[in-house]
Amino acid sequence: MAGRPTMRDVAARAGVSHQTVSRVVNDEPTVTEPVRQRVLAAMTALGYRPSAAGRAMARGRTEVVGLVVPHDPGLTFANDHLMRLIVGAEQEVAARGYGLLLSTRETAGDAASAYRRFDRRRLVDGLLVEGGAGLQALSGLLALGYPAVVIGYAEGDLTMVHPDDEGGAYAVTQHLLALGHRRIGVVNGPAENRLAMAARTRGVERAFTDAHLEPSAELTVRGNFTIESGYAAATLLFDRPEPPTAVFAFNDGMALGVLRWLREHGRAVPRDVSVAGFDDTAAAALSEPPLTSVSLQSVDLGRRAAQILLDLLDGKEPVGRRTVIASRLMVRGSTAPPPRA
Repeated sequence: MAGRPTMRDVAARAGVSHQTVSRVVNDEPTVTEPVRQRVLAAMTALGYRPSAAGRAMARGRTEVVGLVVPHDPGLTFANDHLMRLIVGAEQEVAARGYGLLLSTRETAGDAASAYRRFDRRRLVDGLLVEGGAGLQALSGLLALGYPAVVIGYAEGDLTMVHPDDEGGAYAVTQHLLALGHRRIGVVNGPAENRLAMAARTRGVERAFTDAHLEPSAELTVRGNFTIESGYAAATLLFDRPEPPTAVFAFNDGMALGVLRWLREHGRAVPRDVSVAGFDDTAAAALSEPPLTSVSLQSVDLGRRAAQILLDLLDGKEPVGRRTVIASRLMVRGSTAPPPRA
């Protein structure tokens, strides 16, 4: 036989209609067992392999999961946390026989554009959505019937999986307080991540409260998760009349910016100033000195969110609306007791 065998070739060899072959391929129960075996034998003899896409379409499924990452592609692929999260999701969907379709922000500053390609046609069976940016655009996709799991924080009845941001920030602050620091600068994150940033702020405040101390409001400044914003934050913090002896940045990128400012201005870390970050990216362990940070278990986040979504597609309801993945403090060489007065 010339060329790749077709369903009609299998039907002719088995002595059945091509519709019967289609029913066998799609495991429909209306085919008798003797006929099923005859068709399977013909498929084996001819070397016929049914199209996975065709089988999925016959069941009204694409067997593809969408992953919305509402950030610019450059930031997405340069961000170690996001890349590890994607790895975790891909590992899980592949193990369950699905594909993963990634959608990033199409237009700079327009987070909703990352969602829009999924409202044009039915490309995927369900959605994983990273973070809270542009989440208002998700409501339209939910109205189209897409099941969705948010990796991060969301308001309302959405199913979400997020790290223990509050617990991680509490652990960092408690660590710095235990070392003897009292003036701890905080570099907060962007407003579009306000729910995660609010959780980390609660962790900082709870650690101070448990130590019967109060954080200094003048030592909190805002960044946007970039190294440059961490550098600018350090400029502000160390221009204060009473600068901090330690800085806790709400992501590693900003912490690296603080380290760079301190290095350029002759401040030794951790002898003069301690610095801690959040996310435990690959750069944290490779910085000089190695950066104390909080591991978000990013691969586990992506994997667990994908598990929940695929279970939803199989008709299984999640145990609860919110799943929290434990974070872990990684103490390295960038933190030490403050210098003596």
